Amino acid sequence: MEIITSRQNPAVVAAAKLAGKKYREQTGTFAFEGEKLFAEAVSAGLSLVRIFATETAYRKYEKLFRKVDMEKLTLVSEPVYEKLSFEKSPQGIFCVARIPAEKTCGTGSFVLLTDGVSDPVNFGALLRSADAFGVDTVYASGAGTDPYHPRGIRACMGSIFRICVRTEPDLSHRIRLLREDGFRIYAAALDAHAMDIRTADLSGKIGFVIGNEGHGVSAPVLAACDGCVIIPMREGPQSLNAAVASGVVLWEAARGRLAAFRSGEHA
Repeated sequence: MEIITSRQNPAVVAAAKLAGKKYREQTGTFAFEGEKLFAEAVSAGLSLVRIFATETAYRKYEKLFRKVDMEKLTLVSEPVYEKLSFEKSPQGIFCVARIPAEKTCGTGSFVLLTDGVSDPVNFGALLRSADAFGVDTVYASGAGTDPYHPRGIRACMGSIFRICVRTEPDLSHRIRLLREDGFRIYAAALDAHAMDIRTADLSGKIGFVIGNEGHGVSAPVLAACDGCVIIPMREGPQSLNAAVASGVVLWEAARGRLAAFRSGEHA
């Protein structure tokens, strides 16, 4: 198998440019690294465009590589891989994949909406919680939101390959549509009329809004919701990190659903 040794190889240069959001949007592709994410992508049936691997990685994970079309595999030298890599301690596997079409997404009965969550690590951790607790669809809104940022892909640990993520230009409008469809949508926000999440009705079709790390949920989005919920905590701290808050509210809503899944029923 031929090994690319030039850091100026056009395919290498193009793959490295996927570190930038603009190029990802232009090409409809994104990139991620590592054996675990590669295995998760293969398991999820993600459309892989190209896989770059060092000789060392190929020998170590040859059985995994045999599960994909070998024509998509390209071996590269260690210096070339350094040009591609986003990681400090890379495993030698760099994948380019197509961004899934949003039209394949359904709604389900459990949704999460993000209002300007801009830190890619926060967003990735949020997706990981959504995946763990059975969220059907994540609606991501805000200029800073970038679901396919390399750091976010790493933080979500493959969850974005399994759950539906939709970018949403008008979150208030989406909330109104969901409410017309029978959803109750609560914003996780400090508000004079906010309910303790433990007392809120979380049955049936339910959704939560998590706001921007610095500014919280915007006024128009708050106005579109059914109400606000708060997570009780001791005096002193006033709020939680966006990703942590999402994990808490999703777990609270998921408790009944998880019990139903274990018994073979659907919430």
